[in-house]
Amino acid sequence: MKKSISIYKLHRNVIIFILISLIILVTIALYYKELYQEDSYTHYLMAKYARTHNWLFLDIWGRPIPTTILSFAAPLGLFPTKILTIMISLLCAIITYHLARTKNLRYSEYIVPFLIFQPYYLLVSVNPLTEIIFATLLTISLLYLINKNYVISTIICSALPLARPEGFFFLILWMFILINKKKWKSIPFLSLGCLTWNCLGFLQTGEIIWLYNNFPWLGQKGVYGSGSFFHFLFLVPEITGILLLFFIIGLIHLIAEKRLLFPIVFFYFLLLHTILWTFGLFKSGGYARYFVSIAPIIAIISIYGLNILYKFLKIPKISLPAFTALFITSSIFSMFSIQKPSLDTDHYLIKNAYHYYAKSLSTEHPLISASNYFFYLSNKDRFNYEHFPLPNLQNLQKSIHNTIVIWDSKFFAKECGISKEQILDLGYQKVKFFVSQNPFYEVAIFTKP
Repeated sequence: MKKSISIYKLHRNVIIFILISLIILVTIALYYKELYQEDSYTHYLMAKYARTHNWLFLDIWGRPIPTTILSFAAPLGLFPTKILTIMISLLCAIITYHLARTKNLRYSEYIVPFLIFQPYYLLVSVNPLTEIIFATLLTISLLYLINKNYVISTIICSALPLARPEGFFFLILWMFILINKKKWKSIPFLSLGCLTWNCLGFLQTGEIIWLYNNFPWLGQKGVYGSGSFFHFLFLVPEITGILLLFFIIGLIHLIAEKRLLFPIVFFYFLLLHTILWTFGLFKSGGYARYFVSIAPIIAIISIYGLNILYKFLKIPKISLPAFTALFITSSIFSMFSIQKPSLDTDHYLIKNAYHYYAKSLSTEHPLISASNYFFYLSNKDRFNYEHFPLPNLQNLQKSIHNTIVIWDSKFFAKECGISKEQILDLGYQKVKFFVSQNPFYEVAIFTKP
């Protein structure tokens, strides 16, 4: 009888945490009128127009799994898309809870707030990005791995490249795990996701090695630059928030006990992004939000640390709910510092350019822009390349009379490699220029006479 009551209370607490999280996340979704970073708008537009342009479902930058999932809500608008991402983040929390229960972790119900209220996880939960979808798949794969269902775990792991680029590297990690456990028959299943992706690409284009031929980062270095080898290590406190102490203690404990699965996943991910950022590979942006992909691992390690502290310090039980309330409050304020409610410089200038474009220029003329935020504001099909050509020199040269160019110094200049001077040399006329106090970002509108 006592056991059943205990289970009931445990599940009740999880439900309470989920409901509290849902209310807070929906409030945040309503509060933020804009999305976080340009990538959010790109994924939103891909999902919105995927049914019109079926090739978007297979697009290597957008990734098939996020685009497919988000396509159920994106055509309905931005807010329904945010609600869908919230549901996925809550699902990930529930799966992570089951993973913690599988390890017989005490206070495992606290995995829910320890995951959802990590500052970047909280923010990404209301944005149509790929990290939480990746985190969900990774957690499911780990759950099956721990339960020794190696085939299912491997099949789910094989889908990780279809969610985020790190998935390719996780195939290597899983291969070593399977080799260590002598599960040789499961290893071929690691190729299932990429083979399926390639086959679908072949059926669409006729290219036998479609995935290889269309891989956008092959041999490329990032336009975002590179940085210190310790960049991501120094970001860990920002990523974990005030869970940092629990996380460090849990990490040390697991390593000391030689229970290495969760530490290996964390350090593997940390080392991977450290190498990519240090050498400027795979167009790494050095963003802290990448670690949302392993936020469930951070939460679980933190629960281990919590258990160690409670075991040796004999802290009063009331302190844990108090800390959780403090953690939630702290993370919300941290989230506001990551993304301020007001528009950042980039989007502020693009929005000004859009207002000028809508009022003073013909919106029926061909348009060339590198800003997906601009296409979001104008509610135009960014992937109708006949009317909205891609921003490159060839399309600028062959553009017709009255073509409008929305140039910006971040995406048009850096990613596409086209300066204002090059556009002027092609015979365009500058009609409007937008500049802010930030000297590193500017926007200009050109037209072709």
